[in-house]
Amino acid sequence: MSAKFIAEQICTACGGRLAAGRRDLVARGVSTDSRTLARGEAFVALVGPNHDAHEFVPQALEAGASMVVAERREESWRLPADVPLVLVGSTTRALARLAAYHRGRLRGKVLAITGSCGKSTVKTMAAAILKGLGSCTAASKSFNNLIGVSLTLLDAEPGDEFVVLEMGANHPGEIDELARLARPHAGLVTCIWECHLEGLGDRRGVMEAKAELIPHLEPHGLLALNADDRFCMELAERHPAVRTFGFSPRAHVRPVRLRREGEAQVFEVGGEPFRLRAPGKHNVLNAAAALCLCRWAGATLRQASEALGEVTLPHLRFERRRIGGADYILDCYNSNPTAFRAALRAFLEQGRARRRVVVAGDMLELGEAAPSLHRHLGRVLALTQVDTLVAVGPLGRFVVRGWREFADEGREALHLPSTDGAWRVVARLVAPGDAVLIKGSRAMQLEKIPEAIARHMGSGERKEVA
Repeated sequence: MSAKFIAEQICTACGGRLAAGRRDLVARGVSTDSRTLARGEAFVALVGPNHDAHEFVPQALEAGASMVVAERREESWRLPADVPLVLVGSTTRALARLAAYHRGRLRGKVLAITGSCGKSTVKTMAAAILKGLGSCTAASKSFNNLIGVSLTLLDAEPGDEFVVLEMGANHPGEIDELARLARPHAGLVTCIWECHLEGLGDRRGVMEAKAELIPHLEPHGLLALNADDRFCMELAERHPAVRTFGFSPRAHVRPVRLRREGEAQVFEVGGEPFRLRAPGKHNVLNAAAALCLCRWAGATLRQASEALGEVTLPHLRFERRRIGGADYILDCYNSNPTAFRAALRAFLEQGRARRRVVVAGDMLELGEAAPSLHRHLGRVLALTQVDTLVAVGPLGRFVVRGWREFADEGREALHLPSTDGAWRVVARLVAPGDAVLIKGSRAMQLEKIPEAIARHMGSGERKEVA
């Protein structure tokens, strides 16, 4: 059951005014999407650079919205007489203020996860473990900005024992704002590497952005850090209660005796066996991170092992699709150099393939370092068992340059300027028995490539396309 909000509470929390409707009317939950709004929820009409949800207020009312939070009123809405309309200066800020108000009603532990890679996977793993201890709310998607964190908090029940949040940043001050809103009891930093350099400058700038979480933790609440990451470990002196995870002997939570069994990863922590249905050593590290957080929250090793054994990765994280006899691995929710290398290692560990093809999309928001980082990626790819490279996006030309510095003759590399039409090229290259890794930043929308190939092959046409 969703949390309840009275119209008067929303007015006060958001700093708005009641322009219509009843002050005592109750909303059960909050929504920003008229397509998924449940009857009885309050609808907040968000305004962004490319959309204005005020135009969807009629649809929200038709779906059963119990009240509307908006920046203006339009006569075409035909509000029922008793439905409250709360007018505010900014609906995004109003949503955050309402979330801050609701955070004060939550009685359980709030846990925040940040880092350059793995936030959503660690969140998914931690939530799976914590649900074995009690009621737990965690975002179903990668809700790691102001809107996403606000919605996750608003989705929580006052009686929930745990709330698990993701926090991302592409500029200084963003995590400070999110952590000030969430006031977490515990925080975790997965790793600190080159990402969002356009706004954060360099790896040390990334470190300082992640460090903004620390002042908002409870004084003796947990700070979990990656013991294998020297930039993470620089943060240890900034908080009195630190626990670590990783493969380093100094880590408090350390996976040992790692081995592969088919597509599963098997390891031990503290003598307890774990079996993870997720490929790659980086996912074992993600599991150790989740375990570090959840041990602090009260989980036993046995409880964690049972929960992690059932976990599946989030959407577009090493997602497998078999199309035309070839195996496509979609790891294209997002990308940066560290995440790409981790996905590549896991890809190369998979079973035998006729050929290995990598579709490398642009890694965005890397600022002035983007050309050199993409060129280095090409060199890394050339020094592995990858047979064919397809680089997609404007920065792909640098990946191809790096590849050609080290790749043997006969190993093909192509550069395509955009995702549009790329499926035709990939469809010509890939044959039954091949394995294909598709990796790039979210804005590249690389998942469209296998989707288009699947549609084409399902149409009964020949695979060879012009």
